[in-house]
Amino acid sequence: MKKLFLPFLMAIMAALLLAACGSDSGAGTEKEKGGSTGGNEGAGEVTEYKIGAIYSKTGPNSPLGEPEWNATKLIEEKINAEGGINGVPLKIILADDESSQEKATQEANRLINDEKVIAILGSSGSGESLAMKGIAMQQQVPMVSAAASAHVVEPVEDSKWVFKTPQSDKLAVERVYMYLNEQGISKVGLITDSNAFGSSGLEYLEALEEEYKLDIVAKESFNTQDPDMSAQLTKINSAGAEAIIVWGTNPGPAVIAKNTRDLGIDLPIIGSHGIANQNFITLAEAAAEGVVIPTGKLLFPSEIPADDAQYDVISTFYEEYTAKYSSEPTNFGSYGYDNIMLVIEALKNGATDRESIRDYLETNITDWVGTTGVFNFTAEDHNGLTPDSLVMAVVKDGKWTFLE
Repeated sequence: MKKLFLPFLMAIMAALLLAACGSDSGAGTEKEKGGSTGGNEGAGEVTEYKIGAIYSKTGPNSPLGEPEWNATKLIEEKINAEGGINGVPLKIILADDESSQEKATQEANRLINDEKVIAILGSSGSGESLAMKGIAMQQQVPMVSAAASAHVVEPVEDSKWVFKTPQSDKLAVERVYMYLNEQGISKVGLITDSNAFGSSGLEYLEALEEEYKLDIVAKESFNTQDPDMSAQLTKINSAGAEAIIVWGTNPGPAVIAKNTRDLGIDLPIIGSHGIANQNFITLAEAAAEGVVIPTGKLLFPSEIPADDAQYDVISTFYEEYTAKYSSEPTNFGSYGYDNIMLVIEALKNGATDRESIRDYLETNITDWVGTTGVFNFTAEDHNGLTPDSLVMAVVKDGKWTFLE
């Protein structure tokens, strides 16, 4: 009996070993492709394109993240209603980082390692995006950020897998300084947020000071949730500043606008593109009047001339967004739109795994018209925009208005 049982047992073990090897081989091949079938390892046929999107749906950055989140859902529904991408459905897994770097890190790891997404989008804030950048670089997954800090894509040799759609703070600083030169203002006081966005802005405000022949007479800082910045503003006013430059995202800049007017300081206030939404006006109330910022064109779509290269894409997106959500997309919605549409552009053209998507974005996005600007990505520039993608806006009669 033992002589008959032993060959039978060996045959069973050999069969199990072969089956296990075959299963491991199939799963490994799919993993190397970066989950291009949406996590259906070994399926052989592409059943969906799975993309992860991390935005700040809640927390202090929610005025930025909500329109980005909404724009992403809008595009997913539209693409799938039209038959998908070359017949393949699009699946976007949205995650809320709660305006937290720790949560952004957790979600990035989950989407990449558990969901096997082929690309990640986000986040809304610079700090959260920088936290995600490290993971994207380590895991070699293409990432398209909605954050302003230039450090998200610089230095380029440390940002091979990372791109972004908002104008970098460097471009925004250039546009502000161009405006100050036009106004004949030469002495400025700075008050910047202590977070990643504010620190990056301060870096370029200082670096470009001499080039634009400006004199920074005072430098102050604040924390995003500080309830009062009167002391800092009093120092700026005493230093002989001719204008106040505020670099941060709400609620801080709104508090600063109120404090400035309550103190009777009658100086021009120039903000960053981080307050290009209605939320700033709502928070600052009457003190918002006259505040000037650099901004993308989506803030006032009806004022874009019909011969502008962005007219069609901005008009279409604006109409579809407002029809679905009954609210303005703002510039932050434009970042969400451009983020996902850039990846869709790669997928449509046959770049369907992580590496080919990255390569396509770097080498094939030339004169690509988005809602934020006309993009030209290169190996040296993963933002692909110029200062011309920004215009100046001013709060007039309780709304943002194009400043000619």
